[in-house]
Amino acid sequence: MKKINGMTMRRLGTEAVVVAESQELVDFDRIVSLNRSAAYVWEALGSDDFDVDTIARQLMERYEVEEDTARKDAAALADVWLAAGIIEK
Repeated sequence: MKKINGMTMRRLGTEAVVVAESQELVDFDRIVSLNRSAAYVWEALGSDDFDVDTIARQLMERYEVEEDTARKDAAALADVWLAAGIIEK
Protein backbone atom coordinates (compact mmCIF):
# COMPACT_ATOMS: atom_id res chain seq x y z
CA MET A 1 0.00 0.00 0.00
CA LYS A 2 1.01 3.60 -0.29
CA LYS A 3 -0.36 7.03 0.44
CA ILE A 4 -2.18 8.71 -2.43
CA ASN A 5 0.22 11.25 -3.89
CA GLY A 6 -0.94 14.71 -2.82
CA MET A 7 -2.67 13.64 0.41
CA THR A 8 -1.01 15.16 3.45
CA MET A 9 -1.63 15.45 7.17
CA ARG A 10 -2.24 18.87 8.64
CA ARG A 11 -2.73 19.88 12.24
CA LEU A 12 -5.65 22.17 12.96
CA GLY A 13 -5.28 23.13 16.59
CA THR A 14 -5.30 19.82 18.45
CA GLU A 15 -6.86 17.94 15.52
CA ALA A 16 -4.91 16.04 12.83
CA VAL A 17 -6.56 15.66 9.42
CA VAL A 18 -5.51 14.25 6.07
CA VAL A 19 -6.38 16.58 3.20
CA ALA A 20 -5.59 17.02 -0.49
CA GLU A 21 -2.73 19.34 -1.39
CA SER A 22 -3.84 20.01 -4.94
CA GLN A 23 -7.01 21.33 -6.53
CA GLU A 24 -7.60 18.20 -8.65
CA LEU A 25 -7.63 15.97 -5.54
CA VAL A 26 -9.94 18.17 -3.50
CA ASP A 27 -12.93 16.12 -2.37
CA PHE A 28 -14.40 17.17 0.95
CA ASP A 29 -15.57 13.60 1.49
CA ARG A 30 -11.90 12.64 1.77
CA ILE A 31 -10.95 14.87 4.67
CA VAL A 32 -10.08 12.28 7.29
CA SER A 33 -9.66 13.08 10.96
CA LEU A 34 -6.93 11.08 12.70
CA ASN A 35 -6.72 10.22 16.36
CA ARG A 36 -3.36 10.50 18.09
CA SER A 37 -2.16 6.97 17.25
CA ALA A 38 -3.33 7.15 13.62
CA ALA A 39 -1.55 10.51 13.22
CA TYR A 40 1.61 8.95 14.65
CA VAL A 41 1.41 6.05 12.17
CA TRP A 42 0.71 8.38 9.22
CA GLU A 43 3.81 10.44 10.02
CA ALA A 44 5.97 7.39 10.77
CA LEU A 45 5.12 5.77 7.42
CA GLY A 46 6.58 8.69 5.50
CA SER A 47 6.38 8.21 1.73
CA ASP A 48 7.45 4.56 1.74
CA ASP A 49 5.27 1.65 0.62
CA PHE A 50 3.81 -0.22 3.58
CA ASP A 51 1.57 -3.10 4.55
CA VAL A 52 -0.45 -4.10 7.60
CA ASP A 53 2.67 -5.59 9.20
CA THR A 54 4.47 -2.25 8.83
CA ILE A 55 1.61 -0.44 10.55
CA ALA A 56 1.51 -3.08 13.29
CA ARG A 57 5.26 -2.67 13.91
CA GLN A 58 4.80 1.10 14.25
CA LEU A 59 2.04 0.55 16.80
CA MET A 60 4.11 -1.97 18.80
CA GLU A 61 7.14 0.35 18.82
CA ARG A 62 5.14 3.29 20.13
CA TYR A 63 2.59 1.63 22.40
CA GLU A 64 2.62 -1.31 24.77
CA VAL A 65 0.42 -3.55 22.68
CA GLU A 66 0.61 -7.23 21.85
CA GLU A 67 1.29 -8.31 18.27
CA ASP A 68 -2.19 -9.80 17.70
CA THR A 69 -3.87 -6.60 18.89
CA ALA A 70 -1.51 -4.44 16.83
CA ARG A 71 -2.19 -6.48 13.67
CA LYS A 72 -5.96 -6.29 14.21
CA ASP A 73 -5.81 -2.52 14.78
CA ALA A 74 -3.43 -2.07 11.82
CA ALA A 75 -5.76 -3.98 9.49
CA ALA A 76 -8.75 -1.92 10.64
CA LEU A 77 -6.81 1.32 10.14
CA ALA A 78 -5.71 0.29 6.64
CA ASP A 79 -9.32 -0.60 5.76
CA VAL A 80 -10.55 2.82 6.91
CA TRP A 81 -7.82 4.62 4.97
CA LEU A 82 -8.50 2.55 1.83
CA ALA A 83 -12.25 3.24 2.06
CA ALA A 84 -11.56 6.96 2.54
CA GLY A 85 -9.35 6.99 -0.56
CA ILE A 86 -6.26 8.39 1.13
CA ILE A 87 -4.15 5.27 0.46
CA GLU A 88 -4.09 2.73 -2.35
CA LYS A 89 -3.04 -0.89 -2.68
